[in-house]
Amino acid sequence: MKKIRFRITALVGGSVLLLLLMIMVGFNIIIQSKIRKNAEISINNTLVKAKESTLYSPEMIAVYDNDTPSANGDSKVLYTQKEMSIIEWCEKNDSDKICRADTDGSSYYLMSVDEEHLEGLIISWYGMDFSGNESDIESMPDLSGQLSGGPGNIEYIIIYIDITGELDMIRKIDIVFIIAALVIGVFGSTAGYFIGLKLERSQLAQKKFFENTSHELKTPLTSIRGYAEGIEKGIITDHIGACNSISRQVGKMSGLIEEILCMAKLESGSVKLEKEQLEMSVFLQDCLMPFEGTVLARKLNVELELSEMAVMADPDKLDHAISNLLTNALKYAQTQIRISCGDGTVIIENDCEQLNNEELAHIFDRFYTGRDGNTGIGLSIAKEIIGLHNWKLTVKRTGIGIAFCIKCS
Repeated sequence: MKKIRFRITALVGGSVLLLLLMIMVGFNIIIQSKIRKNAEISINNTLVKAKESTLYSPEMIAVYDNDTPSANGDSKVLYTQKEMSIIEWCEKNDSDKICRADTDGSSYYLMSVDEEHLEGLIISWYGMDFSGNESDIESMPDLSGQLSGGPGNIEYIIIYIDITGELDMIRKIDIVFIIAALVIGVFGSTAGYFIGLKLERSQLAQKKFFENTSHELKTPLTSIRGYAEGIEKGIITDHIGACNSISRQVGKMSGLIEEILCMAKLESGSVKLEKEQLEMSVFLQDCLMPFEGTVLARKLNVELELSEMAVMADPDKLDHAISNLLTNALKYAQTQIRISCGDGTVIIENDCEQLNNEELAHIFDRFYTGRDGNTGIGLSIAKEIIGLHNWKLTVKRTGIGIAFCIKCS
């Protein structure tokens, strides 16, 4: 039983972490796919000089042939360090189609246009013939500031888009995702731990409840069996007294079983209310009437302060709830009971022994066992029925004992 809290802790924490990590992976796949798609659109539109706007503005690098002065010498004269790294990557890899390049800590989408296809690019851009020599280059407009005034013949052009900034941003978002996953995972695990602890306590309470209930059922059964065997063997001759005792024990068993069945119906949600208008002052007096014998036998003082108060309620279900509250109040009252109603509130108060904080907090718990070992579920049933009416049942300490308060609005 003690392992439940740890299983729930691992389950909740692991589920939260797994879910957030899956979201992070999905986010990365979708965003990087969109970056690639937008980069491809931008490069393709550049090749045909499309007028439609795109997310990126590609840059170009003109790579000159080996006959060009300085091409085999100091390349810094022609290219920046970034451009040199891109050119070197293209020389080592196939880049005649749009591809991604990662070099010197930066990332790009690029495509190289060789001499065979270079004329088509220039024609699409400028509508002019192109031979690739210096005079043609000088006569045509600037291609992103890279092609005009070149020192010689162009071997190929590299069209590229720098996506380093976008990837850096994705990495930062990933870090946020991971931190959030860890934090939420810790909170989820903590919540799971306490939920598991509560379940363990609930299971322990249920176990204790059923053990005590079994004992309460076993006691009258033993008594009934004893009387039956005594009558059968002729030991008991007072048959009327024996039958009365058996009847009392059967009534005790029947009441406990009915309460258990009622709780099961309430938990299943199969209980439906059939409401009608009731005058609460009259209804409370009707509910109190069956307890007159108990009141007289225990010589209890009953004070009634009943004002007119009309409510919409199911009379049978409400009678069950009020009767359970009265049963509890009469059982633990020492000398008096006060019943009042008015302004949308019903109060049933008695002068019982003061309850401690734990007993007060768990008084409506279904399987809570009190200080005297009683495991009745009558108060739980009363709270459920009151809740079905969309009312509220609470308990509080008073100057003489405790009071059950029903808010009917």
